[in-house]
Amino acid sequence: MSKCNMFFAFGVLLFVVAGPAEGTLVSFESDALSTWSPAGAVISEGLSSLGPASVTISAESLSKFTITTTATNESGFVWTGYRLMLDPAEPATFVPGSAGSTKFGTVDEVDDWTLEFWAPLEVLPGQVVTMQFDVSIPDGGAYTFTLTQEPIPEPSTVAILSLGALPLLLRKRN
Repeated sequence: MSKCNMFFAFGVLLFVVAGPAEGTLVSFESDALSTWSPAGAVISEGLSSLGPASVTISAESLSKFTITTTATNESGFVWTGYRLMLDPAEPATFVPGSAGSTKFGTVDEVDDWTLEFWAPLEVLPGQVVTMQFDVSIPDGGAYTFTLTQEPIPEPSTVAILSLGALPLLLRKRN
């Protein structure tokens, strides 16, 4: 085999092996306000409670794709962090090292299904935070998975909410 043929064969092999790793988004549906292009998807929603809010996503990808989620703080409480979770029983996982945010500079990759965003900024009521991350789903078809978003309130808010629940618990005992 000549050097030219070997070089060509190596180039084709490199393209075949490296091509699927990049992947493109083939289809995307969400039960939240969203748009998508082959490069990725954008989800926008307002969160009015401190509890988790889930988005059900149906997607077909050749490997991984980028999701940008924008959440508006409509809760009336200051957010000091934000947690994103995928259901471990479903095929999607977060791609390590791919997450970033407009407000939070620290990203903890708790496991393949959980990202936590923290500091340096807080998200005040009425403000918007945008987070971007890559999701990997297996090749070969459409999959449905759930992305749960949970704002993390400042510690003093948690203490106030706990103290507010105390009289209810005492009243229930009596």
